[in-house]
Amino acid sequence: IFGLISGVAPHRFVIAIRALMDVWYLAQCPAPDDDLLLSINQSLLTFHENKNVIMTLGAWMGAKKLIDNWFIPKLELLQSITSSMHKVGALIQWSADATEHAHVSEIKDPA
Repeated sequence: IFGLISGVAPHRFVIAIRALMDVWYLAQCPAPDDDLLLSINQSLLTFHENKNVIMTLGAWMGAKKLIDNWFIPKLELLQSITSSMHKVGALIQWSADATEHAHVSEIKDPA
């Protein structure tokens, strides 16, 4: 994505998108430590410092129209990601991806 928007999108837009992607990437760590949690918090802060440029450019779309606010449940949940990781460890253990994949391959698309 950065190859597509780098040099075309405003610098703060790229920073905001990069910070959000960093959060998603770092949160997948199987063994989070204090340094990692600090990095996630810093990326979240960087995103929040730069997110308004996304809305200013009209790049914040819902299913059918532009969104004019940041009241998004998944984005709100990110605010507690580091405290959750500090309490329970790696979040990947709470993912349903593996069981969802098994369900899709065995139930929805039987051999």
